[in-house]
Amino acid sequence: MNKLSAVSLTEFQKRIEKLTDKKVKKIRKKAYHLIKIIKKILESLEEEAEDMIKKSKEELKEGVETLAKKKAGYLDAVRSLEKFGETITNIVPNIRMPTEINHKNLLEFHKNVIENFTILVKTKNKLDHKIHPYFILLRSRVKGLIKKLEEASYSLKKFIEAEYSEVELIEQLYNELDNMRKLLNQLNDLKEQITNLERKIDLEETEISKMKQKLTEMENQEIFQSLTKIEEEIRITKTKIMNILNSFRKPFKKFLNLVTSGEATLKLDEKDVLVKYINNPFNMFINEDKDASKLKILLLKMDVLIREEKLGLEKRLIKRLQRASESIINQDALIKLSEKYFNMLKEREHLLQKQEIQKLINEKKLIEEKVKELTKLKDSLRRLQENVLEIREKIEEIKTKIEDMAQKVTGIPLKLSVER
Repeated sequence: MNKLSAVSLTEFQKRIEKLTDKKVKKIRKKAYHLIKIIKKILESLEEEAEDMIKKSKEELKEGVETLAKKKAGYLDAVRSLEKFGETITNIVPNIRMPTEINHKNLLEFHKNVIENFTILVKTKNKLDHKIHPYFILLRSRVKGLIKKLEEASYSLKKFIEAEYSEVELIEQLYNELDNMRKLLNQLNDLKEQITNLERKIDLEETEISKMKQKLTEMENQEIFQSLTKIEEEIRITKTKIMNILNSFRKPFKKFLNLVTSGEATLKLDEKDVLVKYINNPFNMFINEDKDASKLKILLLKMDVLIREEKLGLEKRLIKRLQRASESIINQDALIKLSEKYFNMLKEREHLLQKQEIQKLINEKKLIEEKVKELTKLKDSLRRLQENVLEIREKIEEIKTKIEDMAQKVTGIPLKLSVER
């Protein structure tokens, strides 16, 4: 088979295993052997520690006073022997054997050995001179084992740095293969989610389309045509009122400036009305009394200022304002529009109470809710599609990394084929 042909992830891993298995087993076997040596040393240390404790307890049976008189420093030596033994028995169980041979576990094991070895050495240095010159055999055996532990841990360190580096790269390769497998599973899950979501979106769009068609049929009914006509007339009438009121906003602002500067006078409540006609003229007007008397008062007082040429308006604008004021004050133009506006509002309210209109309104609300839900679904779909692109980019990066690592490990340019 052509070595450059791309193969599936499963086949790729099989080839890597076939090409590296012998080497990995050989090196891991040596790692296991080194760990076994350390384990035996620790077991021997533990046995010697138990002998230390046993010996010290036997000596202490004679009594503290007897031991103190027996030999110079002997009592201190016995106690130090016991303490040294207890330290060893406490430390040895802390050095945990790795459950699996790999680079990470070997590094952790070596670190664990060194940390506890350091405690042993400190304890030895602290207590050894107190035990000396007694218990020579025990001391010598323990010191010898500590030395062996130092040598074994150093051998393990050199082994990890030198020989195990090849296996480390193979282990990293297997980790990347696992990462690739996880990414491919994520990609498949996302694709399935996208398929289900697209199906749901299609169903929602079909349902909304049917609902809109039904709504169009309802809107063609005579009663709804009447409502549409009324609403259009309300809009037009409101616009006419607004246009008239807005024509006074600029001169009203000038009027307010004169009041603020003291060049014109208004009562406090009249000034408040003026401000409202500047800021929100339509709301102020429709909440006026039936005759719009407050507006008329303002227009009359403003007319005096216009005649006195205090507003600084152009003649063309003055004539237009005076005609508009005349139509409001003497012809009640705004009042008539206001009456028409409120009458149409009543007529619309009456139509809105009709059962047919209520059904139509409810149908519109339902469609709006459906459209909002559809928008959310499409947003979710977009995010999933973005996630797919991100994962595909990661897959491509890891694929290149895997192929490079595989060539370093095997010396063969293996190619990986992955579904994107």
